[in-house]
Amino acid sequence: MISKRCARKERAKDKRAQQILIAAGAVGLAALLAAVAVAAFSGGDSSEAIGPFPVEASAPAALTATAALEATSEVAPAVEVPQVTGKTVAEARVILKAAGLAVEVVEDAALGQGGSGEERSVSRQDPVAGSLASSGAVVRLTVPRDESAASPTATSYVVCIDPGHQAQSDTRPEPIGPGASETKERVRGGTTGVETGMPEYEVTLQISTNLKERLEKSGVKVVMTRTVNDVNVSNAERAEVANKANADLFVRVHGDGSLDAKTSGITTLYPVAAGWTKAVSGNSKRAAGAVQASLIAATGAASRGVLARDDLSGFNWSKVPVILVECGFMTNPVEDKLLVSPHYQDKLAQGMADGILDYLEE
Repeated sequence: MISKRCARKERAKDKRAQQILIAAGAVGLAALLAAVAVAAFSGGDSSEAIGPFPVEASAPAALTATAALEATSEVAPAVEVPQVTGKTVAEARVILKAAGLAVEVVEDAALGQGGSGEERSVSRQDPVAGSLASSGAVVRLTVPRDESAASPTATSYVVCIDPGHQAQSDTRPEPIGPGASETKERVRGGTTGVETGMPEYEVTLQISTNLKERLEKSGVKVVMTRTVNDVNVSNAERAEVANKANADLFVRVHGDGSLDAKTSGITTLYPVAAGWTKAVSGNSKRAAGAVQASLIAATGAASRGVLARDDLSGFNWSKVPVILVECGFMTNPVEDKLLVSPHYQDKLAQGMADGILDYLEE
């Protein structure tokens, strides 16, 4: 009996030992599988995780997996570009920085001058508001030139600007030049935009006023032959305004016309080197060349070149250098719309101003 009980106890002891060994093996296998899985998931060298019991555990498996995902991510998150047009550069910087975007500021001479430094207003942005850009992408802000960068100083230059035509034509005759027997109509009303219906005399006044402001900002004294449309000033009388002012340059601003609706472009006229205008022709030609080149660069319009004329009363009566700018064809549907556009008028005025200053400062 005693030997049987002893045998049962031994068998029970052996069974419990087997259960312990099985349990221990299961735990070890589970640990080994977990270690291999973490090593494979994290992209590490599997040799570092051999065996069920690593000497030093670096981090829980969940944290290691998160870090691995973050480390392998190469695509920056998309950012919606906020609206900053119309805001100051300083405000735009704050808004774009908060969105995780970088800033590049560029000046557009066609916008003229407007404020200084970070207080200038943003005219355009690229990419536009609502676009998707990667985090850290650059948003280009277009602004006017900095007024403080080139503060105008008073000069001794005088420019007379003549906005071509007027609201009512005056068909009475006047001599084409001093002492001439040949006559021309005193002044005409000009042409009319084929698409916009805008009269030439109004377009020329708008462009001339714009030009006046730009020249004055550069320190040039400006004399106008007219500032409203309801006047009656003949071509000879307009030249006399420039003569009395002893102008360094007399600038006549006009719109062009043609029977061919496809004709387009800018032309600058100057007086011939003969007769009444012989003394002023040389400087007039230099001014015409400078203004024409600057206008084409500013507008991108087709250039019709510089041409000498001997049949214009406004030239023949002038005792100072004089040019006439044909800003574009109001009989061309495309140019007609451009000529009444404030943005294009800015380009025309800035182009003329730059060319005039180039001539005066030669």
